[in-house]
Amino acid sequence: MKVKIIFFFFSLLLIFSSYGQRKKDQDTSALIVQPGRVEFNIFEYSMQYDIINGEDNGLLVYLQTDDRVGNAYNWTFNLLDTALNQVWTRIFPISNETNLAGTEYHDGKYYLLFNASRYRNEDLLLIEIDAVEGSFRSIDINTVFPIQLTFFEVIDDNILLSGYTNFRPVLLTFNLNAQKPRVVPGFYDNKSDIIDIIIDDESHVFTVIQSEKMHNNRFTMRAKTFTSQGDLIQNNVISPGEKKSLVDGASTIFYGGFQYLAGTYSKKASQYSRGLYLAKFVNGRQQFIKYHDYADLTNFFGYMNERRERRILDRIERKKEKGKKPKFSYRLLVHDIIQRDDEYLMIAEAYYPRYSSYTSPSSFGSYNYGYNSYNPSFMGYKYTHAIVVAFDRNGNIIWDNSFEVNDIETYALEEFVAVNHEKDKTILMYLEENTIRSKIIKGNEIYEGKTLNPVRLAYEQDEVKSKDPEIEGLKPWYDNVMYAYGEQRIQNDIGEGGRNTRRVFYINKITYNIDREPN
Repeated sequence: MKVKIIFFFFSLLLIFSSYGQRKKDQDTSALIVQPGRVEFNIFEYSMQYDIINGEDNGLLVYLQTDDRVGNAYNWTFNLLDTALNQVWTRIFPISNETNLAGTEYHDGKYYLLFNASRYRNEDLLLIEIDAVEGSFRSIDINTVFPIQLTFFEVIDDNILLSGYTNFRPVLLTFNLNAQKPRVVPGFYDNKSDIIDIIIDDESHVFTVIQSEKMHNNRFTMRAKTFTSQGDLIQNNVISPGEKKSLVDGASTIFYGGFQYLAGTYSKKASQYSRGLYLAKFVNGRQQFIKYHDYADLTNFFGYMNERRERRILDRIERKKEKGKKPKFSYRLLVHDIIQRDDEYLMIAEAYYPRYSSYTSPSSFGSYNYGYNSYNPSFMGYKYTHAIVVAFDRNGNIIWDNSFEVNDIETYALEEFVAVNHEKDKTILMYLEENTIRSKIIKGNEIYEGKTLNPVRLAYEQDEVKSKDPEIEGLKPWYDNVMYAYGEQRIQNDIGEGGRNTRRVFYINKITYNIDREPN
């Protein structure tokens, strides 16, 4: 997970119905169920709850309180089981000099990583919490040199720390038993950025994805796979060709020498991409790389209204009849690649940066994986739609589909659309202003069209009076279960729940039943 992401952003459950043609939005889904809800009272506006997802070990809800013990603040930790029942509560003091940098869950333990000092970026504090016992362990980490952290992961008995020092990327491992840091060689240069770290717990390896500048000033992608201790196993770098520049990339897990990399590409060094690529490696050798323009996809423009989509498709046909290649430019945030039987699924979210009218956007450094320059005219990113593309083993597209995303604007690029897979269906969801928006697809077809499902409240007479759109989200949990969370101020005129008005942090459990018939 990216370390700078320590706030939880809600995603709305989205599912589409019918076979073939697009239908109008339905009020509610016939397949989505919200079987549980838990609330935590908010008495002060400074109270901000957060969650660490422990998969089938439950959810850890934590809060920094204003209660001081010497030079520390008390933090409360509540473990919820998969039915959202409280298992245990613990209170643990943490120094007020610290700043939370990231959270993680691994093998029955929850982890919180803190910058231990306001002035020394090389000093870190790791809190380890056992899910069963609720016991705590504090570990001091010194990285020797200061690091601006961007990634924090756990694999086996090792912590992975990635970030920047002197504006160059670095990667360290820290063994929890020996409690010693180790610099992983091969990253400290000024021509690359670490854009993702993929953990494979079953094989006890991890893969680092790098964006790397080539001699022609275009960019390629490199995937380095390591043992959990940080020893290099394989180093795959894509040869994109002289006229291509790779914008983004993701990787399958490394298995038996096989590895696929997929992402977006452009014709020059630009963050605006022209289409998708898939590359295959066997034992360190590139077997192929195949490119697919956005105009070649069947449903890429399906998020638009029918009239606008028809105009785009007619334009594509006219250009093809003249022997020309239609060109479209998009920015896509690429998720991980998921293997499902003989398909390799790539999920991505399309967005564009917004600027105020009085300043030219050319003065703003476009999004990069290292540092962003500050520009007061930058007004954040607006999301338009998500896509799901299935490739076969030879890099050909089997099917593709899209999902409209409304009203999401953010200053940090995050994955807002939660995706899950059940049999031959793909479920897409996100949360926006207390409404779960969902769609279910079956290849090129729509199984259940876009639905709008209100977040279920605790009591029949509850009415939401206000909510905080900055503190809400929807995330995959375990198996076919997801959870939604956020803050609400609720009015109940008959006093259900003990009060007429309450302000709460809520968590709703969300499941879906693909075996039922959609509306």
